[in-house]
Amino acid sequence: MSQSPQELGGPERVVKVLGAMERCMNNVPGYRRGHARGVAFHGHFTPTAEVAELTTAELFQGDRINAVVRLSNGGASPYLPDRVSGKRGNPLGLGVRFELPSGDHSTWTALNLAAFPPHTPDDFGAMVTNTRAALPGGAPNPLLMLAFIAPRIPWTLPGIKAAAALAPPKSFATARFNGFHAYYLVDADGRRRAFRFRWMPVAGITNIDPKDDTLLPPQYVLSEIKQRVARCPVAWRLVFQMAQDGDEIDDLTRLWPESRPQVVAGQLVIDRLHEDQDLVEGWVFDPTRMPPGIALSDDPLLHFRSEAYWESHRRRTRETKPAIVPE
Repeated sequence: MSQSPQELGGPERVVKVLGAMERCMNNVPGYRRGHARGVAFHGHFTPTAEVAELTTAELFQGDRINAVVRLSNGGASPYLPDRVSGKRGNPLGLGVRFELPSGDHSTWTALNLAAFPPHTPDDFGAMVTNTRAALPGGAPNPLLMLAFIAPRIPWTLPGIKAAAALAPPKSFATARFNGFHAYYLVDADGRRRAFRFRWMPVAGITNIDPKDDTLLPPQYVLSEIKQRVARCPVAWRLVFQMAQDGDEIDDLTRLWPESRPQVVAGQLVIDRLHEDQDLVEGWVFDPTRMPPGIALSDDPLLHFRSEAYWESHRRRTRETKPAIVPE
């Protein structure tokens, strides 16, 4: 059942949430309101034969296609460290722009969190406001955090636990990234199959040694991935988790059991630094920009993110963007 525009977000909610991000998350004018600092790479994506039977989407029809990948920190500040400590990380992002054979493009986004706390735009706004409001010295206010969590425990708890348990990866190349939202694969007969996607690192999942925390710069993984790709390509496998009857499609906080069928859909490789970082910084990685053959679910946060990303783009392109200190 489709939601109304108000339930999906709407201009007032977008303005409210972006305002909260600007107030509470140390946003710097001219930068994205989320994933403010990132680095872009050229690469390519090669689909598997198996996935072509499940969808008519052109990026899965057999030919290797070009892609641009933006790897980023997860916050509104370009100065956000990639970790809180040697044992706890801050969220990281992986955005992909597939350059389709038709001349169009599709953009996919993912985080290295195992779960995401809010499931509506209002929840997301409350999370930003209450969990980021700090006491003197910068520590989160526990009373406001409790005010956010308490009435939402049934759906927020997995995401809160995932954030608290997030370990700092050794590299973007050794991190798993999850898409969270559900979509539908649509085949030539019009049959729809719900799926969620994840990017699994070919190098394996590895975290930093906590003893090295004081030796590494605050934005270590951004520096490291540029050095790593300069030495050799980096790859992730795209894996689809397929829904079964009874699985919740439109609520990203309702995770599906790991026993659900999985389909390896292809492999993404990055092999060189993008020569025009400013160009990529001007792009919007809209998670609703899917090609024919992939249909959107009615997940309210999926549609809200599209609205918020474009409003963020409108704001930042009208602001004076200061140069930031190199890491």
